[in-house]
Amino acid sequence: MNDNILQTGGGKNHAKERIIGLDFVRTAAIFFVIGGHFFTLHTAFRHTVFQGWPMFIQAAVIPLLTTGVPLFIMLTGYLNANKTLSKRYYRGCIRVLFAYLLFSVITLLFKQYYLGETLTWRNWIGQILRFNAIPYGWYIEMWIGLFLLTPFLNYLYKNIPTQKQKRILIATLFILTALPNLFNRYGLHLVPGFWEKCYPLTFFFIGSYIHEYKPCMNKWALVTVIAVFCLINPLFNTIFIKNHTLIQIAGDSYGVFGTPIAVAFFLLIYQVNFQHSLIRKMMTKVSILSLDMYLCCYLFDALVYPYFKEHCFVNQSQFGKYFFLIVPMVFMGSFLTAWIKDSICKRISPQL
Repeated sequence: MNDNILQTGGGKNHAKERIIGLDFVRTAAIFFVIGGHFFTLHTAFRHTVFQGWPMFIQAAVIPLLTTGVPLFIMLTGYLNANKTLSKRYYRGCIRVLFAYLLFSVITLLFKQYYLGETLTWRNWIGQILRFNAIPYGWYIEMWIGLFLLTPFLNYLYKNIPTQKQKRILIATLFILTALPNLFNRYGLHLVPGFWEKCYPLTFFFIGSYIHEYKPCMNKWALVTVIAVFCLINPLFNTIFIKNHTLIQIAGDSYGVFGTPIAVAFFLLIYQVNFQHSLIRKMMTKVSILSLDMYLCCYLFDALVYPYFKEHCFVNQSQFGKYFFLIVPMVFMGSFLTAWIKDSICKRISPQL
């Protein structure tokens, strides 16, 4: 099976052929997605006054956790660099669309019979088509467009004659997609912002570039980039802002600072090689199931967070420590669900 945005293939002998560093990237990416939801969606971090070391630490890890989607898109550019127009290529979308439809139906049943939402058949069809049956379904809507464009993006990239010109392409996309996130705020519009939401193209071509040239950078330099850029928000707020919620001076994961964090993390681990067989097997399995884990993690978010917030929440500063309990629970629940689904589908049809 093609490796599209998320790893969707596998087999008894497939793990031996895999690049474990890329599985490490993908495993980190799905963990970051699930972990990022802790702060951005399911707790009161954004509405809590920023003060004290616990809030400082939480603010420092958020920029890294929000790189999950950029990491997945860079993997797309890296792993699909040689994809061309063919019937086999287009068949590669079957598993992703089936998984989306299956988990959409499961999620809608969950909403109706566990969460008590009133849903008609029109609601069901409408939510599936709008990609919000699963609250995180926007990713699949984005993925469909990127999947359809991938062969043509590859033709474009491969026909750029020099490495310098390819760097200029990436720099141009960075300017168009990242700069508006920093400079067009608080009523200001200092740079053209129309193309800001085309950031998937930026990360796609970065992945293509890494695939072609295999850049190697000093590991400590990469760690320093990640650390320094992750500290921008908490340091700025500590020094300049008092009695206020965290101001996101550094911007989003595709912004001027978020993009280098994602790229540095990718470069830091994509060539890592583990010899320990158990670690390799675990990362390979998580990598293969990462798409399904993404699509079903909302179910566990909706089960786990209400319980802990009702029984354990005092304030955001205190509740941050439950990250180390809640996120692994959601991660493992999603993994087991994805594994069961994958096992059943393999019995029905290997294409699913």
